[in-house]
Amino acid sequence: MKAELLNPELTASELGEGVNWDTRGKRLYWVDIMGQMIHSTDAEGQQYAGYKTPSMIGFMAIDDQGGCVAGLRDGFYKLKLAGDVQAQPIVRPIFVDADNRFNDGKCDRRGRVWGGTMNHVDHKKTSGAFYRLDERGLHTQEEGVIISNGIGWSPDNKLMYYIDTGTGTMWLYDYDIDTGTATNRRPHIVFNDKRPDGMCVDSQGRLFVALWGGWAVDIYSPKGELVDSIAVDAPQVSCCCFGGDDLKTLYISTAYVGLSDEKRVAAPHAGKTFRIQMDIPGLPETPAKV
Repeated sequence: MKAELLNPELTASELGEGVNWDTRGKRLYWVDIMGQMIHSTDAEGQQYAGYKTPSMIGFMAIDDQGGCVAGLRDGFYKLKLAGDVQAQPIVRPIFVDADNRFNDGKCDRRGRVWGGTMNHVDHKKTSGAFYRLDERGLHTQEEGVIISNGIGWSPDNKLMYYIDTGTGTMWLYDYDIDTGTATNRRPHIVFNDKRPDGMCVDSQGRLFVALWGGWAVDIYSPKGELVDSIAVDAPQVSCCCFGGDDLKTLYISTAYVGLSDEKRVAAPHAGKTFRIQMDIPGLPETPAKV
C-alpha cells in the first residue's frame, strides 16, 4: 500500500504533527509546530484555512464550544480560530526544564485532553511528562518522559496506548473511561530500530503507527503484531488519523525538519500531508470538554 498526496499545492510543514478530523465540521486539521500554524482543509484537501498561533503548538483538538484546546509551548490553552488566533491559558504545568515544550496530544472518548512534553533542545533528556486535563484540573500521569508522542484507545475504551519515541516503546495501560484513570503500565510494542511517533486506532482495534525516519505508517494487530505497512513518500512521518464521511480515509502528516538540503532534494514531498483509502473505518474523534 502507498499513500498519495492530499493536495500537492499545499505548503509543506517544517514539523507537521497532530493530524485530526473534526467529524461535526467535516474538516481536517494539522499543526506545524515550528511554523506556529494550524492548517485546515476539507476532506479533499481543498478550502484551505490557516491560523497563526502565538507560540509553538504541539497539538490541537476541536472543542464543543466552537474553538479548540491546544498544547502550546508552555501549556494547555483555549483557542478561537478566527482571524488572529486568541489564546486563553487553561493551565501551565511547572516544567522541570525551561526547554520543554508540548508535543502530541489527543482526547479520549469523554473529551478529556491527554498531552505530553519533550525537551526541545536535547531530544535525549528525560525532562518530559505526560498529562491528563479534565474538568477537575491537571493530572500528571508520567514523569521522566523523553519524547511524549502518540496516544490512542481501544474501541471498547478499556485500554490506552502511549508512545514515548525516546524509549522506542508503545506502552499499554488499563483504562477506566468513567474516571479517566490509566493504570498497570506495561510495554506493548518495542520498536528496536524504528522510531514510533504519532498513532491512531481503527474500529477493529488495529494500531496505526507513524514512523519518524521510516517513510511509512506500520499497522499492528491489537496484540502488537506487525500485519502491514503503508509507504509514504516522505521520511519524517509524524502522525495519522481517520477521517472523511465514512472514516475510511487515513490522513498522514509529515515533516522536513532535520533534513539536509541534499535529503530534501531526494524527498521533495517531505512536510506534506498524505492520504490513503482503507477498507476498515476508524473511530470518530471526540471534541474536547474541559
